[in-house]
Amino acid sequence: MNDFITSSEMAALDLNCEYYGLSRLQLMENAGKAVADEIRKRFSKGKVIIFAGTGNNGGDGFVTARFLKNFSVDIVLAGDVKSDIALKNLEILRKAGYPIYKWDEHRTRDADVVIDALLGTGLKGKPKKPYDEIIEEINSISSFKVSVDVPSGLNADTGEYSLAVKADLTVTFHKLKPGILKNPELCGEVVVADIGIPEFFETLAGPGDLRLAFKRYERGHKGMHGKILIVGGSPYVGAPFLAGISALKAGADLVTIAVPESIYAQISSFSPEIIPRKLSGIEITFENVDEIVKLAENHDVVVFGMGTVDKGEIAEEISRHVEKMVVDAGGLTSKIHCKAILTPHSNEFLRTFGIPATPENVKSAAKSGNLTILLKGVRDVITDGERLKYNTSGNAGMTVGGTGDVLAGVAGAFFAVNEDPFYSACASAFVTGYAGDICYGEKGYAFTAIEVAEKIPFAIKELMELK
Repeated sequence: MNDFITSSEMAALDLNCEYYGLSRLQLMENAGKAVADEIRKRFSKGKVIIFAGTGNNGGDGFVTARFLKNFSVDIVLAGDVKSDIALKNLEILRKAGYPIYKWDEHRTRDADVVIDALLGTGLKGKPKKPYDEIIEEINSISSFKVSVDVPSGLNADTGEYSLAVKADLTVTFHKLKPGILKNPELCGEVVVADIGIPEFFETLAGPGDLRLAFKRYERGHKGMHGKILIVGGSPYVGAPFLAGISALKAGADLVTIAVPESIYAQISSFSPEIIPRKLSGIEITFENVDEIVKLAENHDVVVFGMGTVDKGEIAEEISRHVEKMVVDAGGLTSKIHCKAILTPHSNEFLRTFGIPATPENVKSAAKSGNLTILLKGVRDVITDGERLKYNTSGNAGMTVGGTGDVLAGVAGAFFAVNEDPFYSACASAFVTGYAGDICYGEKGYAFTAIEVAEKIPFAIKELMELK
């Protein structure tokens, strides 16, 4: 595991923790206590002013106040608190009689300790009013200054800032943030506080991974959310269709399916939503590579191999001419020359790489081939050779034929709209399994791959609405 974490990765981990039973309210409790513990190591009593923002960083500050026994604590609010869990902690302080002020009402600036719980990791760009004024005020006070997670105003990922709190102590949570490493002089002494996230939770795919992978723009236009080229078919006609319809269900704007002319008529009749394209010949051969590469010029990602047998060398050649691929079934090969997600099951992995499909072997194969591998199984294994996650969504009903094709299509849709194949693979495994779990809840184990595909939009909607 890396010894640092970006703001988006931390937000995703928070959501995954909530999904697996460790609430963000508990994490906030642990974070606030950690800040108070560090202050009590340095001060036994005194005056404390906590400047709190409207989000969860402010909530951490509210918790901190409760653990500062023998201290006189004022709470100064930058605005109306918007976070539900932060608001719960603020209400506790109100009921407990803590002095709470609005920013423009508080006049006392003499304090032993000033706590910056304003913005945390969420800031991108220059602080807006009243945060800019509060930051300037904090910097003007000659007190010991403590920043919660990162100094407010500092970009937690890039280290950039135009106006930021200059802290004497920064208590950051779980892992270092890259921006702290890039601006240590702004952060003062840095303490990385353990807030109780089990290491194993970092290895579980969940709804947070979907937040990292899924993109939708309110002012988007056709094609902005992904143009997918599906290439496959012969001898299995339905496989490329399942991948194509699943890519659409996962949010792709445009899906083209290119198949040999021998099955073109069948594919053309399946759905008016998918654009069919005819490849010359009765099956995919090296002679089709130029046709496929030409079609790929107008698409974001090529999803190759569903419904084919022994086409790995063709996949390798295509990968020399495109930027992104998802490779499945007959297209699987260890030699890919572009960004790629491979989606084998254990037998396909053994056939492709010549070694058993243990997590260690999968990670090693991904690293040596510069690949992201999504090993399908009872517990999916996803790795890019550095990072590794497991996916536990899904159920025994998903052994039905075609669910792997659904997964490949979903992976293509997510990969089309972001550059990280690892999170695309994590999200696609989790969402496809979650859709299968919806099917199980409605029908038991007797469902089909096309029914899993139909539930993909419902799975995404439910998961994106989690708070």
